[in-house]
Amino acid sequence: MGRSPCCEKEAGLKKGPWTPEEDQKLLAFIEQHGHGCWRSLPAKAGLRRCGKSCRLRWTNYLRPDIKRGKFTIQEEQTIIQLHALLGNRWSSIATHLPKRTDNEIKNYWNTHLKKRLAKMGIDPVTHKPRANAGASSGAGAGNNAGARYRAAAHLNHTEQWENARLEAEARLAREANLRALASTPVSPVNTPGAKVRVCFYYRARSS
Repeated sequence: MGRSPCCEKEAGLKKGPWTPEEDQKLLAFIEQHGHGCWRSLPAKAGLRRCGKSCRLRWTNYLRPDIKRGKFTIQEEQTIIQLHALLGNRWSSIATHLPKRTDNEIKNYWNTHLKKRLAKMGIDPVTHKPRANAGASSGAGAGNNAGARYRAAAHLNHTEQWENARLEAEARLAREANLRALASTPVSPVNTPGAKVRVCFYYRARSS
């Protein structure tokens, strides 16, 4: 049995940019009732929109905890580290960047970080130095010196990305362990030694 067709194919639904009036309707409904089922939300909120469109509008633009503005150095490092592990799984990466949307992270990667890595001679897909990054046209001592400098820089970047990868893996492992510990019931532990100390203290006071 296949998936039900997307509601975008239903007749009469509005497409294109959202109006302030539509935003207000969506905000008012979710503030009062929560979003619930996105597929049925548009009719309840009085919107001629697809449920998917409502979900994306809320998640990427309207929810009150969205963080806007310039990315910090720490956020950039986190994106690069996690992209080396997870690739283009933006939703998974966004879970490690509180209040940032997956769409904003994806756009920042494509417009800034991806190009920055390429300029540094790092392949933004594999996060490894490009094989031909050190090659340059012409010959001579100047070119050879430049090639040696770039080779040393690439080695340094390789070490940096490897360290970043290990740090990200360790972070993910720690979070997984914490979730596992939180879901494991803790049974009470008997401590006979404590009872002995209490009895000894009582006898000492009695004497």
